[in-house]
Amino acid sequence: MTANLALVLAGGGALGAYEAGVLEYALCDLGAELPGLRFNIFCGTSAGALNACSLAQHASEPALGARRLADYWRSLTPEQVLRVSRRELVTLVRLATARRASLARHDRPPGAAHPPVPGLFNTDPLRERMRVEISRARLRRGFESGALRGVALCATEVCTGRSVIFYETSEGVDYLAGRDPTKRARRVALDVDHALASASMPFLFATTQIDGICYTDGAVRQNTPLNPALRLGADRVLVVSVTPDPAVDARHARAGCRRNPYPGALFLLGKVVNVLLAQSLDYELNRIELYNRLIGGGSAIYGEGFLASLNTILAGHRNSVYRPVQTCHVRPSRSLHTLALEALRAAPRELRLPGPAGRLVTWLLGTELIAESELLSYLMFTPTFLHALVELGRSDAHAQREALARFFAEEQEPSS
Repeated sequence: MTANLALVLAGGGALGAYEAGVLEYALCDLGAELPGLRFNIFCGTSAGALNACSLAQHASEPALGARRLADYWRSLTPEQVLRVSRRELVTLVRLATARRASLARHDRPPGAAHPPVPGLFNTDPLRERMRVEISRARLRRGFESGALRGVALCATEVCTGRSVIFYETSEGVDYLAGRDPTKRARRVALDVDHALASASMPFLFATTQIDGICYTDGAVRQNTPLNPALRLGADRVLVVSVTPDPAVDARHARAGCRRNPYPGALFLLGKVVNVLLAQSLDYELNRIELYNRLIGGGSAIYGEGFLASLNTILAGHRNSVYRPVQTCHVRPSRSLHTLALEALRAAPRELRLPGPAGRLVTWLLGTELIAESELLSYLMFTPTFLHALVELGRSDAHAQREALARFFAEEQEPSS
């Protein structure tokens, strides 16, 4: 049997184009030299959830899926994602009084689900496009054929603040849910609504309602869903994230703060978003390596029965099956925010939204107030920036060609 190979994709709005570039190189260019290469576990958050679903539906033809995904990102324009009208602006202005008026009218039965919380942008164009790009029928066929072992998408439940993992598996595969009360795993028949729930960026996009419950962006609690991949039985995990090395990023961030003449609330919000996207991925990867060393060292000293004994001792504590897990991590070699600023200066006219309200938002996005905030890079769905992200992803994957080739080619016994 072959090992269970998982793909884990982080969230980050427009930065999802970077992931598409990495995977186009890995699965099309490098994959052409490695016939039989297949992922059977896909996990994603926010833009990474949309990417994961898109790739999962082509699990048996990974090169085709990667090529279609990269072409999709190259084809996007701002108005296809960031549509805004006077209605959206008025709705946001009235948010503070809408609840009071609703209570006064008693127009909602007690205990009934509240409507989705609105956002600045109308997401109908994105939803329409995603319903074409992501097919429930293709996902179902993947599970039925065995090409897919499991898919997990992370969202955040608005009312409770819990991280919710929507997952689906092929027959006979279990998701070993943990005991963390801040996380909840829900087995569902995955479709585009679950992916859009994961990608509902707070304040910017409306929340997504599923079964009467509102969900917002999964990045609020779990931006890089490495843990769900392990709980689906992954033996090898390729992680693609959208944040540079933390030490390098910290130096650039300090320099940027000193240069910024407008360190206001939006600047702070951009920094908070960065914290959510970074979270503790490097720590989690280091912890996997620690367990690998523990298992390897223990087996060398105490024999092959060490791992079975370890799992017996820890049974019931974390609802996990400990095993060696090989990881590979591809991340940006440079600041994507800097890349966004360069794209904005090179093609400022691309960041245009139609209509009076659209022109107002376009002006706001182009001001130094926003441009110096790292929010810009998450909302820059412009051709110049998206093409640059795809090419940087391809370049970074090429720079790790040897590591990726070893990762894909390495033979490992699968976990039971």
